[in-house]
Amino acid sequence: MVKIYHILCLLLLGNLFCWKGNATVEDRLVSLGMENVKVVAQADGVCIAYEDNVYRGTYRGLFDVIRTLLNDPDVEGDIRLVVLEDRIPQITVSLSREALVAYRQEEVSLAAVMKGLAISYDTDEVMKILKGAKAVNRSAGKVDLVLYPQVKLQNSWLDKIYGTVLNIAPAVEVGLWKGASFTGQVIFPVWNNLVGEMDYIRAGMLVLRQEIRLPKNIFAALSVGNFNQNRIGADLDLLYRTNSDRWAFGLTGGLTGSSTFYGGKWEVTQWKRISGSALVRYNEPYYNLQFDLSAHRFIYGDYGVRGDCSRHFGEVTVGVFAMYSGGEANGGFHFAIPLPRKKRSKHKAVRVRLPEYFDWQYEAQSGPWYTSRKLGRSYKTRPDENRSRGYYNPDFIKDNLVDLAEQSK
Repeated sequence: MVKIYHILCLLLLGNLFCWKGNATVEDRLVSLGMENVKVVAQADGVCIAYEDNVYRGTYRGLFDVIRTLLNDPDVEGDIRLVVLEDRIPQITVSLSREALVAYRQEEVSLAAVMKGLAISYDTDEVMKILKGAKAVNRSAGKVDLVLYPQVKLQNSWLDKIYGTVLNIAPAVEVGLWKGASFTGQVIFPVWNNLVGEMDYIRAGMLVLRQEIRLPKNIFAALSVGNFNQNRIGADLDLLYRTNSDRWAFGLTGGLTGSSTFYGGKWEVTQWKRISGSALVRYNEPYYNLQFDLSAHRFIYGDYGVRGDCSRHFGEVTVGVFAMYSGGEANGGFHFAIPLPRKKRSKHKAVRVRLPEYFDWQYEAQSGPWYTSRKLGRSYKTRPDENRSRGYYNPDFIKDNLVDLAEQSK
């Protein structure tokens, strides 16, 4: 009986102190602040999925995850990572067993490891392996209170140089089930030299959004609610990306009505206006240039085309555009710049923060006659929609991972 007792104690101690496998990997990723972590160990390596709601941008969190796994003695073999957003898979990042061993034996540098990563939008195979695995540190129900600054400059009047609007627009953003989120925003006027709804506290974006990912790199999003540009309605967005994200093709369609706030009264109309667009995108890898060509039916029924050229400098995106609609040409520039901080709080149930980026667009033609025709108008369905947010282009990600590795020497 004593021998049996000793054997049971040894087995228990062995379970406590032997290789911990999945639990150790999960714990280390959760300690970084990663959410919705899934880990499946296989004979040839490990498959991992995680969501980063802590680090700003698309590559900082990935860099720390890779560095943590490289230094984790419990991780052996090939490593395949899937980066999630709202629990929807975005990209797969693969690290070979040979690169892992060479790094641990100090035969190659961290930058060399990053250069050797295989990054692709094809996540189907890895997600099949991870199907059924339990997610740790779930994001469902967690709340972000995001303080959006709003700045508008418009030269559409003869009695003033510029019409200026400054607002602060806090938004409550809540993750629901997989791919679903709710945004509730209120706009507080700070200062303006205009008249109308700009003087009133009013509703901003009130949007219920459902995103899904279909096989073969097809992304779909349905948004219903109150958008910007005084629109309320429903919007459907479809986007197909090649594995390398060199090319992308998209379609959007919306059915909206007017949503205005005058004299302290919120007024909406029936959803009768149909808008939509078709997009062709090319991402040039050497300079991280993004070229967009799109054909539109805009909000107020005018048809037109628009071309954009944007360059991604790390977390800063700067671009120019030209468009033709309703018989009139227009153009200008746009940018998205990062706001503090690079890393947010990990464990708070309600996180109060600034948005990751501030974006702005300047139009060369904005005089009173052009503005009165409401040409080329389109809306956004989320307050953080810009050209830097969610940019998971594999070449861009790899370039910035290498830069971070070289900076960490």
